[in-house]
Amino acid sequence: MRRTSLNRHLATLSLISALLLGVSPIGTSALLAQDTPAEAKLDEKPAYPPFDEVIEGLEEIPGLMTLYRADEKDPKQDHTRLLCRIPASLLGQDLLFATSISRGQMAGWMWRDWLVRWELVGKHVKLVVPNVRYIQTPGTPLNDAIDRTYRPSFLAALPVVTMAGGDPVVDLGSLVFSNVARPPSPIGTSSRTPNRQLSVLRTTKVFPENMLIDADLAMSSAFGGESVGVSYAFRKLPTLGSYTPRPADERIGYFTTDRLDWSASYAARETAVRYANRWKLEKQDPSLELSPPKEPIVFIIEKTVPIRWRRWVRDGIEDWNKAFEEIGYIDAIVVQQQTDTNEFADIDPEDARYNFVRWIVSGRAFAMGPSVADPRTGQILDADIIFDDSMVRWFNSEFDQLGPESLGAWRGPAYDKYQLIMQHVREHGSITPDQEDALLADAADALHHHDGASCQLAHGLQQQMAMGLMLSRMGTPTGKEIPEHFIGGVIKMITTHEVGHTLGLRHNFRASGWLSLDEIRQRRDRTDEATSSSVMDYNPILFFQGDEYENVKNFVTPVIGPYDHWAIEYGYGVPEPGQSHEEFIKAVASRSTEPALAFATDEDTMWVYSPDPLTNRWDMSNDLLGWMDSRAELADDLLGNLTEWAIDPDEPRYFLRSMFAALMFEKTQQSYFVSRIVGGQHYSRSRLGDPDAPPALDPVDPEEMRAAMTQIAKTMFNPEFFVTDPELLNNLAPSRWRGGGSLMLDYPIHLVITNAQIRTLEDLMAYPLIQRIYDAEVKTTEDDKYTAAEHLQTLTNAVWNEVTDTADAPADGWTDANPMIPTIRRNLQNIYAAMLMDYVRIDLGLTRFLSPDVQRMMRFTLRNLAADIESTLETQGDSIDFGTMAHLTELHSQITRSLEAEFSAR
Repeated sequence: MRRTSLNRHLATLSLISALLLGVSPIGTSALLAQDTPAEAKLDEKPAYPPFDEVIEGLEEIPGLMTLYRADEKDPKQDHTRLLCRIPASLLGQDLLFATSISRGQMAGWMWRDWLVRWELVGKHVKLVVPNVRYIQTPGTPLNDAIDRTYRPSFLAALPVVTMAGGDPVVDLGSLVFSNVARPPSPIGTSSRTPNRQLSVLRTTKVFPENMLIDADLAMSSAFGGESVGVSYAFRKLPTLGSYTPRPADERIGYFTTDRLDWSASYAARETAVRYANRWKLEKQDPSLELSPPKEPIVFIIEKTVPIRWRRWVRDGIEDWNKAFEEIGYIDAIVVQQQTDTNEFADIDPEDARYNFVRWIVSGRAFAMGPSVADPRTGQILDADIIFDDSMVRWFNSEFDQLGPESLGAWRGPAYDKYQLIMQHVREHGSITPDQEDALLADAADALHHHDGASCQLAHGLQQQMAMGLMLSRMGTPTGKEIPEHFIGGVIKMITTHEVGHTLGLRHNFRASGWLSLDEIRQRRDRTDEATSSSVMDYNPILFFQGDEYENVKNFVTPVIGPYDHWAIEYGYGVPEPGQSHEEFIKAVASRSTEPALAFATDEDTMWVYSPDPLTNRWDMSNDLLGWMDSRAELADDLLGNLTEWAIDPDEPRYFLRSMFAALMFEKTQQSYFVSRIVGGQHYSRSRLGDPDAPPALDPVDPEEMRAAMTQIAKTMFNPEFFVTDPELLNNLAPSRWRGGGSLMLDYPIHLVITNAQIRTLEDLMAYPLIQRIYDAEVKTTEDDKYTAAEHLQTLTNAVWNEVTDTADAPADGWTDANPMIPTIRRNLQNIYAAMLMDYVRIDLGLTRFLSPDVQRMMRFTLRNLAADIESTLETQGDSIDFGTMAHLTELHSQITRSLEAEFSAR
C-alpha cells in the first residue's frame, strides 16, 4: 500500500474515533492537510512569477539565448534590465564568453575571454569557468583525481527570475553592469565600480550561434567618472572532434594553447601538450592542386580606415595569400571593405563572428593583432587588428631621448627587471636566487603568453617615420612631399605583421639578420624581394646616407619572407598522399637549419640574458658594425645643417628640438647591437637530428668581439662622436605650451650623452654578460679566447686611457677650458667606476649572482685604477686643470674607501 493511502486511511480511523470520544479533530485535520499533494494546495505561492507576466511589455530578441529588453522610449521601464532565457539544452555546454572595449581611449581592444558553462544551482544560474588546462579522460581512475584537484571557478551567479518551460530566465544586467570584464579606468583610478543607474545598454543582437551585448559602463569614483564602452559576446564553441589540433614545435613560432595530460605514459618526457593556435582551414575540393577553402578567413576593413590607406591595408592582408597558395589554397584570406551603404555597414566589429581591421585615434602610436582561440584545441575563432592614426602623424611626437619606454622597446622587458635587481643589490648588498628569479619571472611569463596584443612594432616605427620626415625636408627649405609609397609601404608592412599575429604567428627577431647590407640595398632598390626573412621581426625603415626618395623602390621589406612561407606551411599545410600527419610536420620542421628559416622570439630577446647578437628588435643585416656605421653617417648628415632645413623660418623652434632628439636616439642606440656581439653566442632551436644541425649555442669568434669593443671605444666612449654645433644646441628650445615640452629651458646635452653612455656601459657590464664571458672560457678548446680578464682590461683601457696611457701635458698646461680629461669622458669614467664598486660590495656568499673569481678581478681592476690615478696625480702635478683634478682626486678617494670596506666572498 502506498504511504499516502495508508496515511489517509489512518487519518480517517482517527477522525471517527475522535468523533465517538468527543475529542477535537484539529490535529487530525492538520495531518490530512499535511499529506495533501502540492498541486492540490490552492493557497500555496508558486516558486516563480508566471513567465508571461515577467516579460510583458518587453521586446523579444530570439537566437542562441533569447533576450527581452524594454522599449528605450518608455520612461517607466528599467532600461538596464536585460532578461535572458537560457535554453535547458545549453546548460552545461561549452561557450566562449569574450569581452572587448568598444568605446573609449582603448576602443577596439579584445579585452578578456573565458570558456564558460551555464549551471543551474537551486534558484541561481552560475556562469562557471571550468579548468580546461588539464586534459580529462572520462571513465579513467585518474580522471576522478583530476576532477577533485582542479576545481572550476565562476564569474557570476544570477538569480532565476522565472522559468519558461524548463528554461531558466535571468537578468543579464547584473552581469553586464558589473566589473566582471574589469575594463580599463578612463579616469586613472584603480578602485572603480560600474554604476548601473548611470550606465546605458546600447546594443543587443542575437543570432543562432552567438550573441552580442554592448553597454556604456559609468565608471564612477568620488570625483565623478567617465563611460567606457564594453561589449560582451557569447558564442558556441566548435564541437570537439570537428577540428584536429596541430602540435606546436619550438623551431617555428606559433602562439600556443598549453594543457597538461596526467594520463600520459610514465615514460613520456613531459605531461605538457602544446597546440599551435591556428584557424580551421580545409579545401573545398581536396583533389585540386589549388582549391578555395570551405570557410575562408575573412577580414573586414572598417569604414574608419582613411580611404587613402585602404589599398595598402588590403595589400598587407592579402600578401599572406602567397604563402597559402604554396600549400594549395587560393583565396584563403578574403578582404571586404565596409562602407556606410554596403552589406557590411551594420556589422559590429565586436561581433565575434567577424574579423576587423579598425582605425582609432587614441593619440598613441600602436597597432595590434590579438586573436581568440578555443582553449581546448587552439583553434582560432576571432581576430581583430587595431591601427592607431598617430602612427602616421610622426611629426606630432616628442621623442624621449633614451627614456624608459624607448629603452624597453629595444632591449626587452628584462631590462627593467635588471634595474630592480641592481637596486636591490645596492640597498641590501646581495640578492638571493629566489629573489632574482621572482623579479625575472614576470617578464618571461608575459612573453610566453604574448598574443599580439602587446606588439610594439608601430611605436618603434613612429620614430623611424620621423627620420623619413627629416630626409624629405633635407636639401630644401620648404620640404618635399613625402611619396605615398613610403607611408603606404610602412602601413602595409605593419598590417602584414599584425595579420601574421592573427594567423597564430609570434615574433621572429632573428629574421633581420638574414642578409648582408649589400644584399639588402640591392633588393631594396632593384627588386620587390624580401629584405628580411620575416615580416614578424621589427624591421626598420631602410634609409642610407645619400638616399633620394625618387630612387628608393622599397623603404621597408615589401613582402612576406621565406620564414613566413615556411611557418604557414607548418601550421596550415596538409600531408601528401600516403604521408601521415606526424611525418608531414616532422619533415617541415626539420628544415629549421636553413639560414633563411632561423627563428628566435620574445623570450630569446631579453637584453643581456639572451646571448645571440643577431636576435634583436630594430637591427638590420648580419653586419651589425656596418649597420651602426650606416645609421651614424645618416644621422650626422642630417645633424650637420639641421637649423637650415629642419624647420621653416616661421615655425616654432621646439620642432627643432624634437628632431634633434630623434636623431641622437638613432645615432646612439645602434651601439646596443654592437655591444651584443661581445660575449655573444649564436643560438639555434634546431634538433640534433635536423640536417647540418649546429650546436644549440655557438660562441662568436673572439676577433669579432674585439672589433666590436674597438668600435664602441671609437664611438660611444669618444667625445668626438658627440660633437654638435653650439649654434644648434642654443636653438633647441622646448615647447612652452601647457602639457608639453620640458621643465628645463636649455638643452641638457651632457645628461643626454651621459645617459646614452650609461646604457652602453650597462650593456657591457651587466652581470649576466660578464658571467657568460667567464663561463665561455671552458666551453671551447681554441687557443684564442675572449676572457673575462681581457674584457675588463679592454673596457678599462677604453674608458680610462687618460690615466692608463698618460699623454704629456701641453706646453702651457691644461686649462679649465681645455681640460686634461674632457667633461664627457669624466662623466663616463665616474659611471664605470661606480659600476665596478657596486660589484665589489656584493656579498657573493648569498647568491649565484657572479663567480667570486670575477669579483676578485673587478676588485683588482679597481685597485689598479686607483694606482693609475695616483700615479697620474703625482706625475702631472700642477699642470692638471681644476675639473680633472677634482674628478681624479675625489674618485681616487671613493675607490680607496670602497676597497677598504669589509666584504664576503664565500
